[in-house]
Amino acid sequence: MHPPGRNRSGVVATHCMARTPALRRERHLAWVAAALAAVAAALYARQLFGGETFVLRDHLTYTWPERKILSDALRAGRLPEWNDLVGFGTQFASSSANGVTYPPLWLVAALPLPLSMDLVMALHVLLSGIGTALFARRLGADAIGAAFAGAAFMACGYVASIAPNKVFAGTAWIPWVAWAADLLARGRDPRRPAMVLAGVLGAQLLAGDPASCVTGAAVALIVILSRGRRGALPWLAGAYAAALLLAAAGVGPGAALLPHTTRGTLSPSDAGLWSLHPWRLVELVWPGFLGTSADARYNLAELLASSGKNVLEPSWSLSLYLGAPVLALAILAGLDRRRARRGLWVGAAVLVLLALGSYTPLYPVFRALFLPEQVIRYPEKHVAGAVCLLCALAGAGVSDLSRSTRAVPWVFGGALGCLVLPLILLSVLWPALAGRLGGAAALMVPPIDVEGAMALSLRSGVVSAASAAATSWLLLSSSRYRAAGALAVAVHVAHAAWEGWAIAPVAKVAELSQPPRLLRLAPPRTGPPPRIFRPPAMKAGIPPEHQAEYRHQTLLLDGAARFGYAAVPGFEGWGSRASAALWSRAPGMPLRSFLTLFAIDAVVLPAELRPRLLGGEHDAPQGLLADLELGSATQSEDGEGNLAWTLARTEGVRPRAFVAPRWRWVPASGALDALLAQSRGDDPALVVLTGDGPVSPPDRTALALTPCSVPSYVPEHVQLVCDSPAGGYVTLVDENAPGWTATVDDIPTPIVTADLLLRAVRVEAGRHRVEFLYRTPLLRLGMLLSALSWIAWLALLWTGAGRVLPWRSQGGAA
Repeated sequence: MHPPGRNRSGVVATHCMARTPALRRERHLAWVAAALAAVAAALYARQLFGGETFVLRDHLTYTWPERKILSDALRAGRLPEWNDLVGFGTQFASSSANGVTYPPLWLVAALPLPLSMDLVMALHVLLSGIGTALFARRLGADAIGAAFAGAAFMACGYVASIAPNKVFAGTAWIPWVAWAADLLARGRDPRRPAMVLAGVLGAQLLAGDPASCVTGAAVALIVILSRGRRGALPWLAGAYAAALLLAAAGVGPGAALLPHTTRGTLSPSDAGLWSLHPWRLVELVWPGFLGTSADARYNLAELLASSGKNVLEPSWSLSLYLGAPVLALAILAGLDRRRARRGLWVGAAVLVLLALGSYTPLYPVFRALFLPEQVIRYPEKHVAGAVCLLCALAGAGVSDLSRSTRAVPWVFGGALGCLVLPLILLSVLWPALAGRLGGAAALMVPPIDVEGAMALSLRSGVVSAASAAATSWLLLSSSRYRAAGALAVAVHVAHAAWEGWAIAPVAKVAELSQPPRLLRLAPPRTGPPPRIFRPPAMKAGIPPEHQAEYRHQTLLLDGAARFGYAAVPGFEGWGSRASAALWSRAPGMPLRSFLTLFAIDAVVLPAELRPRLLGGEHDAPQGLLADLELGSATQSEDGEGNLAWTLARTEGVRPRAFVAPRWRWVPASGALDALLAQSRGDDPALVVLTGDGPVSPPDRTALALTPCSVPSYVPEHVQLVCDSPAGGYVTLVDENAPGWTATVDDIPTPIVTADLLLRAVRVEAGRHRVEFLYRTPLLRLGMLLSALSWIAWLALLWTGAGRVLPWRSQGGAA
């Protein structure tokens, strides 16, 4: 029997021995997180420290206006539910990508825009990197390998090109889904890991991108099956059921909205747009293989790999670059006998096949069998899951370098050969390819400079080959020199960041924050925001260095919304079916009718079109809406290559709210045809109501409409005062939608749809107070359910037995 003091010492020694590995793991985690934070700061230094912001993608013309609506409402203490600054009004909170129910996006209200939204973007990129590092660690990666995995994902071409897009927040959670699914697959007691997975899935669902959620589900399934743990599948299903409760605030309103939007009726051809073209797989090792996606004049994808099918831009992501060393390390990890790694390779291949979309027979079958996929557009988005798995495998492959085998140099040599051999081939075939493509390139708008694009391609290939060779040599030397591994990470990230910057031009925030010169001529902002119609067409061939000024000064898409004006038609990804039907046929509508019926306060158009379409100061608009849209897309330049735009205020259009003394009814199937009739704009005092009912009495033929005053205006709560001698239908020239209710003199009154889209209520002669109130369907119930679910989740996680160690290596069991 040992003396008491000796037993106590033994207990203390055993405890210290147990704590030492845990402390080492925590130090490694802190080191990797700090390194990845430095990577994120370097990748987005221009935005975070240089006073600049993104120009291309949706950032300037779509994301910034949406984030401003969120920021302004939160600062005013209001929940933004209705967006009155796009089109004729559209839902806002129902589209969870707008961030109303996703707390991390509330940070946009804490700092000035666009710095706040760029910071949120950079933090989500960092979040994705840490998740990839944690997952790589569970596959057997050491600290250097985990850092390499996270940095490779953060700096890859796919993330660089879509991070400015407002749906990236959902993509950032995919690595965490993989990590949590691996916890579930390897846990002895599945209850706590299933709860962790439910929390991660709930956060991803609240982030609001359905495509990333579907890809995340595929990644979770791949991870569990690769571990051979089919018994975990019921727990995976349970985690998703719990996640739906956690994300009820976002999922509920979205589900209620879906039947009324175009997303609920996507055709296979529409859903298959932006399928990943097979030629673009070369971009995995050669980022500029098809020229540069940032400049249409040097973008060979328009000729060789256009998945937009002449409807959209050639590709969804502007680059797929991973790098030959990343693929070599992932292959090296896949050569290991451990089942999980090989299963992940199979899963990555399946995700790539799904990303190919319409180019393979697999995707239509998958879309038919997996119902959530039927609300997803652009199959290329599935490549994010494959990139995540490959980067995590690459991190595990770094650890395998220490076990030097004969296969290692062959793997790296083969990966470099996949880049060098096409480079040599392109150099040899340059004249023949230039001659073959030159004819078709000359017919493009703008014409494509094949020689210039191929020169850019070769330069990118040579630089990529040099970077890959240097990174590979450093990785192979890391078993002898510890610093070589960290230097390899730095070299790869530096090259990937340079490639990412090349496809993501920026502009000074100070220049973009000032109102465009055109707005000096705009109507004053009193009451409802004035509507400015700007054709959505963009002049083709504008160089990237001039696109910021063009988009800003011409109020492209939602640009006017950044300054408090309603942008018509603007853009909203979850638009209503009625609105989509209108815009599909609106080009054939007389310009005069369109401006009059929809209360357009001003028109932004090329200066050369103004005399022909709008005439003099008091002349009625001429021609069709199509003339304005076509002229905007084919605008000519002056002798110095400049484009001149102007803003023209309209006259004689309907007021935003009025009492229509005349009305008639048409069935829903005939509402659009009635609106598009050539003579429809001749009588603005007439409203065409959707449904059945008696027409207005014939003695009202000579009556004019009566404007209503707007004593109080909030997007979700509009108060009108209407004094009409004859009565009729009070019409608010804003879009009707589920969730709107109305009262007339405090008495609930049904809303009917007028002129295909608008809100109208019946009133008798005299003075009336009319109120329209919007409440997002299922939002409040969903928020209550989410709040209670998160409280219960935290309580169960806190009191549950066991501990989840996110940094625990599973190398021996991988």
